[in-house]
Amino acid sequence: MTNIQDQLSQAFTDDHKVMMRGFRDLLQALDQRDYAAAARLATKLDLVAGPHIEFEERYLYPAVKESRGEEYVSRLYEEHYQLLSVIVSLQTLTEDAAASDDRIASWKKSLELGLDHAATCGTLLSHLQAGAEQRQRNYLEAIGRLRKQGRRWSEIPK
Repeated sequence: MTNIQDQLSQAFTDDHKVMMRGFRDLLQALDQRDYAAAARLATKLDLVAGPHIEFEERYLYPAVKESRGEEYVSRLYEEHYQLLSVIVSLQTLTEDAAASDDRIASWKKSLELGLDHAATCGTLLSHLQAGAEQRQRNYLEAIGRLRKQGRRWSEIPK
């Protein structure tokens, strides 16, 4: 692997680790019915996941679409939408929220999907590494640029 491939792989993997930790922390807060913590964690995840989600949607998914097709990529976008919906909902929770068991189960199911999604998307890294070194450099620069912009997941234009 080239140095650029290593850096791209590391940046991509690091982002996924942060997001997976965020999903696990949210699941734990919901298990404990700690709604104030869930709201804080959802807000944090909205912020830290934003640049990576934007990178996936603008750069990775179009590359994946070339080999895996529209249906596969549409499902990835749909999973993002479903997860974002949960993240936005959780941000509005207050300490004295009274969420039903069914509602909590629904949120948890989506967050578990998030864990699966992050693991699956991690395997798609080869689509970024398959191109020429300049293309990989462009991807790495894009990740850095999006991180500097720091747009929240909920702020990404659809």
